[in-house]
Amino acid sequence: MESPRILIQELAASVKRYIEYQKTYVKLDLTEKLTILLTALILGSVIFIISMMAVVFAGLALSSAISYWTGSPFIGYTSVSLLFVLFCVVLYTKRYTLIVEPLAKTIAGILLNTPNSEDDDTASQENI
Repeated sequence: MESPRILIQELAASVKRYIEYQKTYVKLDLTEKLTILLTALILGSVIFIISMMAVVFAGLALSSAISYWTGSPFIGYTSVSLLFVLFCVVLYTKRYTLIVEPLAKTIAGILLNTPNSEDDDTASQENI
């Protein structure tokens, strides 16, 4: 039978290895989550820039069409400007439901995601 001193040394070595594995796991998990967040941020920025360009060109096209129909460029550009202002007012009043809540849910889903959630979902579906 091994002496208690050797058993304690082996236990201490096992605990040290476990702590090192946990540190590595936390680093990998953090790297994965940061990668997902940065990818979403970059993709969102690119989509936002392209969308803003599309909105500008669509606004110019709409104002030109209204100018053609009314015969007055002032009415065309003013009406499109008022549409943009109205859109901004609606967006500002609905900012929590349209922007803040979905963004908070997305970030919380990424950061608070448990590592084995896919395994748990698969296991729970198999039990049903």
